[in-house]
Amino acid sequence: MSAVILAVGFADGSPCPHANHWLKHFDHEANNGQGHGVFTLDPDEAMRFRNAADAMTFWSKQSLVRPRRPDGQPNKPMTALTVVIETLV
Repeated sequence: MSAVILAVGFADGSPCPHANHWLKHFDHEANNGQGHGVFTLDPDEAMRFRNAADAMTFWSKQSLVRPRRPDGQPNKPMTALTVVIETLV
């Protein structure tokens, strides 16, 4: 089994060009810790994780380049997206 991440939309509800796209690659350190992702409509191209827990850990990873947001909270760039973790068999 493996797990993949499907973007649902931006967490703040604003329009999201990645909605209903699979995560292909994400760099948490890009753009000075704001992150940068590559998404795909093809689930076969999606980034694979060992299990759902590993996918959630990746989604909630804190940036090392900019560990804190201006408001003092942890900077976790991927959490700007609401996601669904799907397990594949």
